[in-house]
Amino acid sequence: MFKTLKMRKITVVIALSLTLCLTACKKDASQTDDSLQEESQILGRVLNGSDASRVKIEVFSDLECPACRELFVTILQPVMRDYQDKVSVVYYEFPLSGHRYARRAAQYVAAASRLGQRQTLSVYEAIFTDQAYWAADGRLEDSVSRALSNEDFMRTIQILNNTNSLNEINEAIEKELQLGMRKGVTATPTVFISYDGRQQKVEGRPTYQVMKQFLDPLVK
Repeated sequence: MFKTLKMRKITVVIALSLTLCLTACKKDASQTDDSLQEESQILGRVLNGSDASRVKIEVFSDLECPACRELFVTILQPVMRDYQDKVSVVYYEFPLSGHRYARRAAQYVAAASRLGQRQTLSVYEAIFTDQAYWAADGRLEDSVSRALSNEDFMRTIQILNNTNSLNEINEAIEKELQLGMRKGVTATPTVFISYDGRQQKVEGRPTYQVMKQFLDPLVK
């Protein structure tokens, strides 16, 4: 009972601190739509943790979205650093039509994901860090080349230049978009936090301190 009351108090704190929508799902994980669960496991890129992690943070993100950059840099990078395998962070691409280079950026991270988790995370970090530059002229290659070794960069370019591989990547991005829409994503970033058979939806960007207050009781 004490733990339940404590969790409710933390949830209220999050909602008040963010002035955002933080809504507990009405269904337990066991009651969640099976097709959405299956697709979530197939799609996306795991940047931290694993299926064994007690807490899972799923992010639907547009790489050209400034709020998505802030979420990644100020909250999720510290989460991955401080919680490591205790928290799994999974990214799904949700490029918005109003962002000219968002889909191309999504293609780069999807291509890098074929090389490994380390390379994928490095490309995410570079693309978000340099967002203001490539969003102005679309020169994503400069950022990606600095994030990868010469060999890995050339492999990434080869993947993108291969028609079959690019078609597969575009299909995966479209599936992630459709998955997000079925999960009620209407804006970026949108975050889903799963823990103890529950899932909460967060639209917008909390502070790291608020996220830490929420996560600490769950992983200790």
